[in-house]
Order: sequence, then C-alpha cells, then structure tokens
Amino acid sequence: MDHLFCYSMVKYIIRWAKPILIIGSLVLLVSIFLASQLGFSYEIERFFPEDDDDASFMTYFRDKVERDDLFLLVGIDHEASIYDSSFLANVADFTTACKQLPVIESAHAITSFKEPIKTPFGLSFRSLLHIDDPARYAEDSITISNDSRIYKNLVASDHKALNVILRTAPALTQDQADSLNNELEKLIATYGFTKAHLAGVANTQSIFVAKIKKELLLYISLSILITAVILYWLHRSFWGVVIPLTAVLAALLLFMAYLQITAQLLDIMSSMFPMLMMIFGMSDLIHLQSKYIDEMEKGKTQHDAMIFALKEIGLALLLTSITTAVGFAVLLTSAIPAIRDFGVNAAVGVMLAYVMVITFAAAMLSLFPAHQLQQLKSQRKNWDRLANCLHHIALYQKNKVWGVTAVVVLLCVYGMSKISTNTYLLGDLPENSKVRTDFIFFEERFSGVRSLELAVLPAPGKSLFDLEVLREIDKVATYLAEKHQLGGIQSPAVLFKSLNKSWTGGLQSAYTLPEDTSLYERFGNLLMKDGRMTQFAVFDKTAEIGRITGRIKDSGSDSLSLVMAEARSWITQNIPENIASFRFTGSGLMVDKNNLYLRNNLIQSLLFAFIAVGFIFALLFRDWRMLFVSIAPNLIPMLIAAAALGFTGIELKAVTSVIFTVSFGIAVDDTIHFLTRYKLERSRGSSVDDAIRETFMVSGKAIILTTIILVFGFVSLIFSDFTGTYYVGILVCITLVSALLADLFLIPQLLYWINPGSRQPGLDKQAR
Repeated sequence: MDHLFCYSMVKYIIRWAKPILIIGSLVLLVSIFLASQLGFSYEIERFFPEDDDDASFMTYFRDKVERDDLFLLVGIDHEASIYDSSFLANVADFTTACKQLPVIESAHAITSFKEPIKTPFGLSFRSLLHIDDPARYAEDSITISNDSRIYKNLVASDHKALNVILRTAPALTQDQADSLNNELEKLIATYGFTKAHLAGVANTQSIFVAKIKKELLLYISLSILITAVILYWLHRSFWGVVIPLTAVLAALLLFMAYLQITAQLLDIMSSMFPMLMMIFGMSDLIHLQSKYIDEMEKGKTQHDAMIFALKEIGLALLLTSITTAVGFAVLLTSAIPAIRDFGVNAAVGVMLAYVMVITFAAAMLSLFPAHQLQQLKSQRKNWDRLANCLHHIALYQKNKVWGVTAVVVLLCVYGMSKISTNTYLLGDLPENSKVRTDFIFFEERFSGVRSLELAVLPAPGKSLFDLEVLREIDKVATYLAEKHQLGGIQSPAVLFKSLNKSWTGGLQSAYTLPEDTSLYERFGNLLMKDGRMTQFAVFDKTAEIGRITGRIKDSGSDSLSLVMAEARSWITQNIPENIASFRFTGSGLMVDKNNLYLRNNLIQSLLFAFIAVGFIFALLFRDWRMLFVSIAPNLIPMLIAAAALGFTGIELKAVTSVIFTVSFGIAVDDTIHFLTRYKLERSRGSSVDDAIRETFMVSGKAIILTTIILVFGFVSLIFSDFTGTYYVGILVCITLVSALLADLFLIPQLLYWINPGSRQPGLDKQAR
C-alpha cells in the first residue's frame, strides 16, 4: 500500500506541482466567492430530537392551535410609577405604531387591554386602565394587582415598568427578524424610551446571528495571527509560516464552499469549524512538513525528500483522517438534526483537509528547500534532547507514570459524577450583553421569559367548552399559578371567567366560571364568532383541543423537569381522565428533552466510534493487544474533558457535548502517528526500545508542535461572547494537552507492558 501510494500518486504531485498549484488557486478563487455567499440561521427546532413522540405532538399542536414562540416582549422601565398620563399616552401610541410593522400581527399593552362588558346593545369592550382619568389611577392599580391576566404580565410587580407583547408572524426569515429588530429600535428611540428591554425568539435570533458573523471573522483572524506567530517562532522562516497557513486556509475556504454548494446555513455550532479545520489541516501538515525538512537536512533532494516523507507518513495521514472522520460520522446516530449535520460536515472537513495537505500543501512544499522553510539548525539538537528525556522517563519512571494515571482516572470518575445537564436559557446568552440584561429584567420584574405550555384534550364525547372540562382546566391553571408561580396564564377557562364577569356588569367577584349552565353554550358561540375575545389562541378552530399557556422563571432544565413531573403527578391524582387529559408541550419542553437525548446519544456515539477505530487498528496491526494500546490512551482525554465539565459546573448541552467528539479525534490522530511510526521501526528490525526512542525523535516532535499550535489557536475561543463557545475553547485546550501527555507517557508504558522483558536500561545513555 505504501509503495502504491508513493509511486502512483506522489510522483504525479511532484511532477505536476506547478499546474496543481495553478488549478488549486483557481479553485480557491471560486471557493472565496461561494464562501462569501453563505447565509446564517437560528433555527432552534434543529436542536429538537426527531422521531420523538413529544416532538410529533408539538408539531401537531402548533398546526392546530398556535406556536409558543411567536411573542416578542418589549419591557419599558419608567423607574417611577407607570401611572403617569403622559407616559401612558406615549406607550399607547407606541403600541399602535408597533401594530403597523410588517410582521407584527397584534400588539397588547395595559394601555390597550380591554375586557368584555355586556350592554343592552350586545357585547362591548372597556379599558381596564383609565388613561385619561388620573383620578382613577389609584383604583386602577388595585384592580390590576388583583388581576392575574395583567399583574406581572403586562405590568411589573412594582408597577414601575410595563410590558408590550407583540405577536409575530410564524417562522420569520433572518432578514425579517433583522428588519423587525431594527424597526423596533427606531420606534423605541422615537418615543424616547431610554430604558427599554426586548426578549423573544425574533430578538434573540437577530442578535445571535449577528454575533455568529462577528465571531466567525474574529476566530479566523485570531487563529491566523496566533498560528503565524507560533510558526515563525518555530521556523524563523517566511515560507515556513506562509505555506502551512495557506494550506489550512485553503482547506477552510473549500469547506465553506462545500457548505454553500450543499445549501447549508451557518449556525451557533458553525463558529467552531475554523478551529476544527485548523486541527484537521495543521496536524497533518506539521507531520508532513517536519518529516520533509528532516529528510532534506539528511541530504536528500526536494523530490526524494517529499517522496520519502509521504511514503513514511502517508498511510498515517490517511488513517488519522479516516478515523477522525469516523469519530464525527458516528454523530449520525444522534436524534438531533443539528448534531447530525455537525458530524457529517466535520467528517467532510477532515477529508477535505487531508486532500489539501497531500496535494496542494505537498506541491507547495516540494518547491522549497529546507533552508527556506526552517532557519534554525540548532532545533534538531533541542528536539533530540527532549526525545531522549522522554525515552528516559519511559524506561525508568514506570511506577510514577502508572501512579499518576491511576490518580487522574480516579479524579476523573469523581468529576464525571458531578456533570450537570441543568441548562438555563440565560446560559448561552453573551456575557455583558444587552440581550442578557434584558432577559434578567423580565425574570426579575415580570413572570419571566420562558413559556410553559399544556395541551388540553377533552375526553371522547366531551367538548372543550363543557362546564366540567372548563372546571378541570381552571383547577390545573390555579395549581400551576399557586404551586409553581406560572404567570400571565391564558386558557379557555380565563375567557369564560372574563365573559362571566362582563355578564355581571364587570364585578371582580364574578371573575369565576358561571354557575348558570345555560351560559356555556352562549359563551362558546361568542368565542367562536368574536375574534376580539381571543387575543391569544387558546383553542383550535373547532374547539376540539385547548391550551393553557403562561410564563415561568428560568430555574434550569432539571428544576423545570421536576415541576412538570410534579404537575403530571398532581393531574393524575386530581383530574379524572374521563373528563380531560393534559399534556406538556412546546419549545421549552423540547429544549429540556434535548439534554436527555444528548446524554444517551453521547455514550452511544462514542461506543460506535471506539468499535470503528478498534476495527481499523486491528486491520493495521493484526495484533489484538494493540487494540488496548491504541484505545486506552484515547479514553484519558475524554475522561479529563468530562471531569472538567463536572468540576467547573459547565452544563452538558449541544455545544459542549461536541468536546467529546473533538477530544476523540485529537487523541486518535496523535495515537495513530505515534503507533504507525513505532510499527514502521519494528518492521525494520528495531527492538522495542529502539522503536520507541525513534518514535519520540520523529513523531514526538510533530505531535508536540501540532499541540502547541492548536492550543494557542483555540485560545481565540475565549474571546467569544457565547458562554458555550468560551467553555469549548478552554476545554479543548485542556483536552489537547491531556491527549499529548497520554500519547507521550502512557503509550510507551503500554508497549512495554505487552512486550515483557523489552526494557533495556542504559540504552538511552548509549544513545546520548
């Protein structure tokens, strides 16, 4: 295979180096154009598990009734009491102006809130707040405080802020979301609201995508700068910097062009692709470049040095690419579309990087002699001293290495037990950003931002507007409000109580379900005919399915899972199934359920990855003992990454779960380079000691160089405003270092272990 790889492919790369570079440059120009056309997306549904009963029901419920993520909150802080006639008039005008925005279907505020009232001429509506009569403000404030429809929903708990609730059209495009937010900001400025706060999917979508665009450019720029500095420090050569960077950037551009050609959009996880492409491309390239320079320093010509370098490490480069791609491809087993797409795209990126290295990069390198790629002749002596030191530790520090490994594993097991999946909506919001400040404002002053949604399913033969069904709806809503502080509740029962109040002349004491059963059919007919009563959709067009909806504090996914579990238990015990059943649904439920899928899929995916990689190693080494040698060191980085999550309290979620796949790819990459070099030396007749020492000399250098460059490259992620991306940067750096240490210290001990009696003390002294 080596011979075929070398002489059927490499000779053409060397012979046609300049044409390859010309064609490659043209391809890159096209890639730059395609990459510039890439769009961005913020589709939270892509993070919901597919083929899930709750997901299917949510889709059905949304089609029948309404989505729970159509609302955009505009909180206006007055600092003083809102009962100021000029302020309220301003809010009223602002609310009317909001209704004129293209994608706004309705706008509600305390200034526009009206309740039904029965008159001799039929049903009429009256304002609850008498804006033009300040003398009644004191009385109005008491009424508002006692009305659950308004208090902490449209009016803040301290009556010093109010909330304008906008209902948007469903499934806004990115351009629509951006336009809406821009228009809202203009309106807010026009009406002089200096302390306005926004919250909702449309707002978050616009801000997140803007951040993703900004950070994507930031990561690429910082990665180029940091990598250039490190490469120059290592090589002190212009071309030693330019060629690796050009090859890696070429691979990244080609990858971005692939995304555009396949009609994909960038999302919050896409911001990691520049870093991942650096891992894929730089790792392969450093191994190739280091070997190429070493062979030329031994006296070989550029042509022979490149052929020899690819012959020596070409198979290792192919295997690392395949195994890393397999590690990402197993994410196809995930039930979450965003994770699946990430796995497929990362696998494609791995192979694109490999192709670019053995063609474009190899062609460029073959045009330059050693002195143009590296100026420091003394570096080889330094690397030799380091290799001898590592070999010395492998020979004489066996007990210390095993002892440290045991301690690390035990600490990791303890740290893993502390991993939390209690995620918060607040968790991914950028630190020190307005969107985070706005979120906290609604959490502290109103009922919160997070929606809680229950579907109401009358029993067969029952109608949603039956008295007994409405009573059960009211019981459930009351339980959620009193037990779990659900605020701003809307339900069919709320509408019937509002109508009953109107039938008694507006007495607050009549805000109950009517005692007169003859009123239910009349109220039902009114609700079906008069759209003014249903500002929030709480039943479908045929009144066959209903909805209880409200907002709740973001106490974390685990806490809210307990809330729903308690509510289900209470409903089972207190609500007869022969009257109605209730089912939690909505985007909040699916976000929380996503965590459970992540945990299950993570274990399953990693298991598949280990099996696949183990099979590849079995074919390569034809020795079952080498399976343990190759797989054991790859566990260490993942254990350390998991323990880091536990010790630091970082939640396991979609973004941070990718760390384990990246960790696996990094560890396997270095392990393959180490073991293929060891296998090559053993095939030449070297003893175990000689093979390990030579592996340190050749592959150890490239592995260390790669780790240094990648660690500094990933440091750029700490500049992210997204907490998830920030933590990924830190954790991947930890993983890179732990993978390096596992390969340099643990693999030699495992090789000695499967080859009893192979240690030869004194050999390292003779070598020096």
